[in-house]
Amino acid sequence: MSAQDKFRGDDYPHNDGSVQIEENNEKDPYVGFVDCTQDQDVLEDVEWGDVEKEVGDPYIGKQFRSVDDAFRFYNMYGSKKGFSIRKQSKSNSKKGLTSVLFVCSKEGFSKRQKQELNGLGSSSILKTPEKDAGSLRTGCQARFRLKLVEGTIWQLSKFVDDHNHELTPDTTARNRKLRSQKSMSSIDKQTIRDLSDQNIAPSKILSYLSMQHGGNDKVFYNSKDVSNLIAMDNRKILGRDIETTLMHFQRKKEEDPEFFYALEADEDGCMKHLFWAEGRSRRAYLELGDVIVFDTTYNTNMYSMPLAPFIGVNHHRQSIFFGMALLRSESTNNFCWLFETWLRAMYGKHPVAIITDQDPAMRIAIKTVFPNTIHRCCKWHIMRKAKENLSTLYRLKPMFQTELELVINCSKTIADFESNWASMIERFNLKNNNHLNLMYDKRSEWVPAYFRGIFFAEMSTNQRSESSNALLKLWVNSHTSIYKFVLKIEGMIETIWQHEVDEDIKSINETPSLWSRYQLEFDAREAYTRKVFKEFKELLKDSTLGIVIEKERDALYEVRYCSSNRKWPESHLVSVEISSGIFSCDCNGFEFEGLLCSHALKVMCNMGIEKLPSHYILKRWCKNANAEVMRPINDRSRDTGNSQALQTFRIAALRPKFNRIVELASKDVRAFKVADENINELLSQLLQIASDKSNQPSELPTIIDEGSTKFLDPPQSKCKGRKKRPARWKIAAEKAPIKRRTCSYCGKKNKHNRRTCPEVHT
Repeated sequence: MSAQDKFRGDDYPHNDGSVQIEENNEKDPYVGFVDCTQDQDVLEDVEWGDVEKEVGDPYIGKQFRSVDDAFRFYNMYGSKKGFSIRKQSKSNSKKGLTSVLFVCSKEGFSKRQKQELNGLGSSSILKTPEKDAGSLRTGCQARFRLKLVEGTIWQLSKFVDDHNHELTPDTTARNRKLRSQKSMSSIDKQTIRDLSDQNIAPSKILSYLSMQHGGNDKVFYNSKDVSNLIAMDNRKILGRDIETTLMHFQRKKEEDPEFFYALEADEDGCMKHLFWAEGRSRRAYLELGDVIVFDTTYNTNMYSMPLAPFIGVNHHRQSIFFGMALLRSESTNNFCWLFETWLRAMYGKHPVAIITDQDPAMRIAIKTVFPNTIHRCCKWHIMRKAKENLSTLYRLKPMFQTELELVINCSKTIADFESNWASMIERFNLKNNNHLNLMYDKRSEWVPAYFRGIFFAEMSTNQRSESSNALLKLWVNSHTSIYKFVLKIEGMIETIWQHEVDEDIKSINETPSLWSRYQLEFDAREAYTRKVFKEFKELLKDSTLGIVIEKERDALYEVRYCSSNRKWPESHLVSVEISSGIFSCDCNGFEFEGLLCSHALKVMCNMGIEKLPSHYILKRWCKNANAEVMRPINDRSRDTGNSQALQTFRIAALRPKFNRIVELASKDVRAFKVADENINELLSQLLQIASDKSNQPSELPTIIDEGSTKFLDPPQSKCKGRKKRPARWKIAAEKAPIKRRTCSYCGKKNKHNRRTCPEVHT
């Protein structure tokens, strides 16, 4: 038996018949033994044939070349007869190992059985509760003893074949499910690892392998063995999780020169924070990084470190990741480190706007690192808290909730909001409501009226982040190591990128249907992606619901909506500048979403404007929005300019060529001289160019050399937020009113029925 794959079962009586896996390449004379008194079992990496033809009956004096051969022989004999074996004991002398004893796996008794035999009960000695497992031991006396006779020759000195228990029926499929007969091929192990990295459950992996092998009877392990192999892989990197992750990042950096990562350690050398971003994400941010959604989520790794992804929206209205980080804690200093690192990774480009929750540490860090970025708090979270704190008010005054939402969402200007809010508070007599006063004090952080005219890509909440976090939880959990976490996240992000590519292909090759014969709809179809054009078409349809009133010819128009399905009658003013093609609506729809609002479209159609003005077609919603992201590095390296991003592109384009020059020049003296002369001349020319333009290259991102610094795995982090509840509780606003039972005898609503009615018994 090879010395590659060791599996030992749990110590009885905790054993559940499963197998834990440990790969070991050390030279060990006991490799191949199945020791049921230890905590692991052996699954051989072999193919089994017809056991009856290969194995005869043991006899005293039979010789073996090694202990390994003897174990394999007895194990295969046990498979033929229907029992499992294990290593029981060994004897040593000054010269080394001299004797080995194999026994039936049912030899001896468990602790529980011994306690019961002594009348002590099952819990008088054990310190921890036991699993409610059946007893496998029966005191079987079957045994197989080996003695070393000379050199490396081992001889069978004692053989007892009497079993005091029923043997498994003589079928290979059933016998191979016995513990010592289980085996798992190296191909199966690699398949299990690959499928596990794609977040496929062990039971489904086993079903797939059973299908590949032609049925369950052809697979000689169970789903628990699959789980143990995965768990073993996770345990192998304990203590060097961060080092393994950094080595992986270095390999990624070699494959993708624009890959960026940064790490901060504490005074003990333990990882404190970790950030990384792919080259594609960095390039995409340059084109689509105007609005960022930022939030933290928990239970994604075994160290309880909060995960902090930077999320945006692409030209197909899909979520896109602009980097991820793991933090020790959610403090202001930690957020500052993260934002500064992320800004460096994104070539120093600040976002126009950022949406977060109301975390105070996060708010201070954003103000410090992004002083010119518009910070908006998630409206959904604020309304959720309002529902919790105002639940009783919602129940007592049902119209108040509707009124509150109308005031928040339908106030066009700051003055309108403040006036409507004051009227609402006075109407419902809520001047002393503490939570409403708190909401009003922080109104500039979340109320839509304060953000009209600012581009948010139609986002007002961090629901995109919440959805992404839910997707992340499908790939990782609280038992995932950082290295495995990174691998799984890479797989998830690769899937997201593929979805974008699929939508690119559909937008290029599919022609959406037109709703009208307006030329501006045709222009929109030619420019926008499928998803964005669909939204534009809905806006064009909505424009038919309004009527246009001319306030000032070719200058000012009023659009009124009187549809019964609207909560409030709407009226909007559209200012027009014919010469410059400007159609500005007081709803600020274009400024907020990047698409012309239905009011402006209504005026344009009413005025007979045929062409959609080019300045109202934002590139970020067009089919070619990600053209720079998908361009090969060699193409981007020829662009003019000296930005840090372009310098990175040029380095990536030149490095393979110079590596090839070094490779060829080192193989021949003549080639070396040619290369040396030309490189010297080239270097002289480049130095002259640098001197003429005084062009000093920007500092590239610092890469951590894992060979020079040893980083330790992080300790457990303490996350913010309330602890997980045993089950979801409902706030008062969600609870249905209690329905009192009506007695069918007396007709009263009380806690009784006809059978227990007091009037029946009077």
